[in-house]
Amino acid sequence: MSMLEIHAQHPADTSAVFHLKGVIDGDAKEILGQLRVIHGNAVLDFSGVQRVNSMGLALLLTVFRDLHGQGARLTATGMNRMTAMLFKMTGVNQYLIGAAVPTPPESLPDAGLPMPVNSVAAAAPPVLVKPSGEDFMRLSVNLQERAQLEGWYFLNTYLQRRWGRLLRLEPRFGALDQEYMAPPEHADIAFVSPFDVCSLISQGFSVLRFPLCPADEAVIVCRGDDHRQSWADFERPKILTARLESYVYLLGRLLMDESGFPSEQANYLFVGNDIKVVQMLLRGMGDLVILPKRVFAGLAALTREDLRVMDETQTDFAFHALCVAPHRQREAPAIAGLFDGIVGEGKGQQILDELGIHGWRPPQPEEVDMLMQVYRRYI
Repeated sequence: MSMLEIHAQHPADTSAVFHLKGVIDGDAKEILGQLRVIHGNAVLDFSGVQRVNSMGLALLLTVFRDLHGQGARLTATGMNRMTAMLFKMTGVNQYLIGAAVPTPPESLPDAGLPMPVNSVAAAAPPVLVKPSGEDFMRLSVNLQERAQLEGWYFLNTYLQRRWGRLLRLEPRFGALDQEYMAPPEHADIAFVSPFDVCSLISQGFSVLRFPLCPADEAVIVCRGDDHRQSWADFERPKILTARLESYVYLLGRLLMDESGFPSEQANYLFVGNDIKVVQMLLRGMGDLVILPKRVFAGLAALTREDLRVMDETQTDFAFHALCVAPHRQREAPAIAGLFDGIVGEGKGQQILDELGIHGWRPPQPEEVDMLMQVYRRYI
């Protein structure tokens, strides 16, 4: 059921106004279809929109593109900062003749969003890794938290029984810091973090499925007793975070830039562990920290009382993803069917639920584009 409402003023007029209210997500397709009556000029008022997720963005992009092709001239108003940022990143703005974008603080320059810059000097052809062999497949898994290890072993066993083929599970990174396992680019199938998704795409992997679970979001935190209340109060702050190879770090930098604070003016220290990051901040060894939102929410209440949230993302596009190697592309439909087939199947669904995954869905091209834009900008 859609949580979106659209109220039209003068829908048949050339100066029609459409007030959007609620959440724009994957269930909003039918409601957004009401906009297809637009001919000529129209104003879309987003001031009542609470959130636009990645599926909602894909739907908006399709509707706006079709309307643009029919000669409609759309103006958007009332967008919050996060929606305006996502519109800019996904290319939605190209179908708008005007958009009221929130202005950053006057004391700080507008960082804007430059064109993606690839860290590789010249585009190289995908690197095809050596197949692991016909007798088994290697399944590399980026653990999101320590408690998931047992669940992935159970899921690996369950998948083997369904498929009748050997899958060798290789858990790595995450809370366990298991660096000794082969990197995911040597795997046949990989369930990896958003950062590694982007890295694997550059090596010829394809994104097969996104899990139905909360996206990775970032929160920027300072000490509760810090007298600095706004970004304008910080000058070359020391920012602590766990890993350079973390999409949460990239989202944190994007959040700073879109708030009007140039992220390149900060000093970053990567300490390897989210809990250690918090401990160091409380000991006065840094000014700010970038954390996964789920880690911050899981801190003890007394610890959170000693901290203050400066800002947080609500982007809803950074997901772990199931990827398939270049040399396994012909088997991609079978692999997708294997993972889709366990949804709703008794024991298989129970294992997924314990992992915090409630199903799988195909990725939208716009979501992958957003991931890659942020990755290229900061890497």
